[in-house]
Amino acid sequence: MQALIRPMLFAALGLHALVLFVPFPKEPQKPPENKESPVKITQLPTTKSPAQNKTLKAAIAKPNKPTLPKINRATPNPVIQKSPVQPKAAEAPSPAKSQTLSKATDNMATSFADFPQYQPSTPDCFEKGLGENCRIATANLAAIATFYQSAPKAKGFTVTPAEESAVTKIFSVTSKSGETRYLSLFSDEPTTVILLSSEKITDLASLKGSVNPPADYVELLANVLPEGDRSDSPANNANPEQFDQPQMFYNIVNEAELQQGTIPDLRPGIDTSPKLAIGQAPAVFYSATLEPELKGIFQEVVKQGQYGGGDLYRLKKGGTTIYLNLIPVKGQEGTIVVTWLKDPTQS
Repeated sequence: MQALIRPMLFAALGLHALVLFVPFPKEPQKPPENKESPVKITQLPTTKSPAQNKTLKAAIAKPNKPTLPKINRATPNPVIQKSPVQPKAAEAPSPAKSQTLSKATDNMATSFADFPQYQPSTPDCFEKGLGENCRIATANLAAIATFYQSAPKAKGFTVTPAEESAVTKIFSVTSKSGETRYLSLFSDEPTTVILLSSEKITDLASLKGSVNPPADYVELLANVLPEGDRSDSPANNANPEQFDQPQMFYNIVNEAELQQGTIPDLRPGIDTSPKLAIGQAPAVFYSATLEPELKGIFQEVVKQGQYGGGDLYRLKKGGTTIYLNLIPVKGQEGTIVVTWLKDPTQS
């Protein structure tokens, strides 16, 4: 082993000596740099005339695309989807307005809806709010009486003479359902007045003097007063003891009967029993509750003065004039509502 190490050592030394003494090529020398300042070269812009541009664009022709024949395709009909029809809810009928029935006349019942009317004639005689129930014709009394003795019979009505005078003819008229009305004919030269009513009216003067409060006014009282319609319900009727001056509103017989609870008759001209509005004094009740509505119903709303210890208002609509009397309740805060069909200060 030692015999191999020594020759290998000498071989390694010889190899290193050979590498050290082998000559290497010299690095080539760089040429000397030019110390002169560099020259800056600026390229001048070249512009082409518009004519050259157009010529150039024309020279480059775009390849033509092949034209495909137009194909007419059938357009399918659009499908419209109908939404399912929703059944309409039945409309609730609006509550019927309370109607004013005159003591002399009322609205025609259904059985009198086809009662014949003499023509030519004008409804709502004397502007009393009687509508079709009261008409004025230019023909004389005899001609109109002849018409009503035959025309109603053709429609199933039974006409029977009731009273007759030189200026008045009154008939009892019965419908097929058995309802009875009175047909009154009054000579009022140069016209004739025709009245169909539930009660017998025997003279023209009482008809001309009759007054009906407008239906809107009656409905107003029904809305602002409990059971405030024209019915004589004791729930909201005023009693004579609640007035400071009951003699201004009632025909007082004697004090003893009044103390026993006897309710005397109302004075003529009052439309139904006076009504109570407990809790508000007359001035407050009028301004807060009645005044805005009254001015929407009547053309004229005028404070005329006082009567019976309370304010009196004149209400006018067309040819109809009524009077509203607001009386303080005796012994408690509240208002008694009295409707007059004539001016109480003139009676």
